[in-house]
Amino acid sequence: MGWLFATVFLWVALGNVVLVLRSRALGKRSCLVPLIGGLAGMAACFLLPFPWLAHWWWVPLIADLGSGFLFGVTAVFLVWRAIKGSPSGGPTSPPR
Repeated sequence: MGWLFATVFLWVALGNVVLVLRSRALGKRSCLVPLIGGLAGMAACFLLPFPWLAHWWWVPLIADLGSGFLFGVTAVFLVWRAIKGSPSGGPTSPPR
């Protein structure tokens, strides 16, 4: 089962790299596949018969462009939200 997850990780991560390169070359926008490759790679680290690989479970989450980008954007948003703070009055009602 670990080899299946490793194969899924490699295909999705490679697909994300091809999408980024193609969008840069052609100037078109593309949508990365978030989390699937990173989570499959993380599962492969725990399921493959190499005990030392479990210590590197976090690498596929960063190496896969879809997962890495998603985590990066989320981290920036959370830091920005913490610095900005929440509004004191809560959500505002729309003007009448």
